[in-house]
Amino acid sequence: MSDLTEEGGSLSKLSAAELAQAYVESVQAAEATEHIGRKNRLARRCWQIVQELKGRTDGRSVLQRLADHSDNEVRKSATSNLAWLDKPTPQPEPQQPKGKFWPNVIWQSDHAPPPALARDEIGERLRQSVPEFCDRLMELAVPAIGLWPQRRADVGPMASRFGGVAMAPLDWQWPVVEEEPRLFVGHINCAELRGLPGAEQLPASGLLAFFGDHDAVTGCFPFDSHCVFYWPDVERLIQAKAPIEPLETFPTCPLAPRPLTDLPHPDSTVVGGFGLNKQQREAYFDVWLDVRRYGIPSDYAPYASFSKLLGWPALVQHDIGVLASRDDARLLLQVDAYCNGETSHSWGPGGSLFYMLSDADLRVRVFARCELEGQFT
Repeated sequence: MSDLTEEGGSLSKLSAAELAQAYVESVQAAEATEHIGRKNRLARRCWQIVQELKGRTDGRSVLQRLADHSDNEVRKSATSNLAWLDKPTPQPEPQQPKGKFWPNVIWQSDHAPPPALARDEIGERLRQSVPEFCDRLMELAVPAIGLWPQRRADVGPMASRFGGVAMAPLDWQWPVVEEEPRLFVGHINCAELRGLPGAEQLPASGLLAFFGDHDAVTGCFPFDSHCVFYWPDVERLIQAKAPIEPLETFPTCPLAPRPLTDLPHPDSTVVGGFGLNKQQREAYFDVWLDVRRYGIPSDYAPYASFSKLLGWPALVQHDIGVLASRDDARLLLQVDAYCNGETSHSWGPGGSLFYMLSDADLRVRVFARCELEGQFT
């Protein structure tokens, strides 16, 4: 197959016959795979070929021949692109202004993280709202480390952040799925967590790097594994290079850690096992939400990001699969939508990413067996 590392500009070096062959190969490869990310790359390749043909005098005749190809998918694709050739070139659309809620979205990145609600105060609120279950719920309250998004600035390459470029050892090989590089989600510099409750469960230094298959982080097939890496010596890391350009590089966003006391989500399996009635569940949900949003003005709380290390998953739908089926599963990282003050990013339609591992692996700090599950609205 023609080299997919080539950008559209290199297509100018190909003959008409070579462009036609590359088009056929791309259409057939897209038909042969179920990986949506791979299909997207191949579709983009076809589009680049059509753009190149549009500027050539024989471009239309190449597509006409492809429209008579023996492969039905090639015929359909070429016929569609022939119709596009007859359309006038659209004018670029003017940049749209930010929506009226943009000030609410960027508030978080322009403010330092507020202190979280103290454990004793959480217990008092539970005692007032669900007295019959207060003690049992407080037994489940655990330390977590919130990851507060900050406005993008000069972010050091080893600083904790979402997005941007990945750092890795020189001899590391970028993980791929169906020839597609996994997407770099972000990394955590463990030294920045030192002294925070819960940080003792993680390495005292080094970098935890998080990746995800395109189809997992966009909600097409929201599961992945072998996508977390730990590198103890940050001084030996360099900018990593994927075998081909990843389909997407996410916006760089620095992260400020803050200590939290975390309660399980009202829809979690563990809370469901308590047998709360409707009124009690609603009362607990109000406390859970107050704890989550404490210190954030009410106008901005619905737009805030609540990414975190450790603690309990803040569910988007049902419970996380491994939590519902295994007693020893733990949350390592939750990644929500985030904003760096200039650009916002979300995971699929209204989603969050959850990196899970076993309690035994966390105790011995083995992260290679982490599993990724995405939840989306």
